[in-house]
Amino acid sequence: MAEPNAQEDFAQLSADLAVLRADVARLAETLTTLAKVQGEAAADAVASRVRQGKEKAEATAADLMEEGADAYQEAKERASQFGGEVTATIERNPLGAVAAALGVGFLLGLITRGR
Repeated sequence: MAEPNAQEDFAQLSADLAVLRADVARLAETLTTLAKVQGEAAADAVASRVRQGKEKAEATAADLMEEGADAYQEAKERASQFGGEVTATIERNPLGAVAAALGVGFLLGLITRGR
């Protein structure tokens, strides 16, 4: 009687091992699927963050372009006004303008002569 019990135990052990192998295979499949889903979710999150960063950078660049254009326009207007004021001053006092130009030229000559 000892032999049939050993054979039955061996058969039961073999059956249990087969079930265990099937369970491990299903577990590996489940883990693979889970890893794939988690990887896709992480990739989607990264892509979303990159998209948000790009949109923010584009908005900032647009704002800076607008500010730069406004500053350029203001500088252009001020230069035009200054040019008009200089022209008006020269027309009102041409001798003073010539004397100022000579003085500036003389100073520049002295400064550059030392070099």
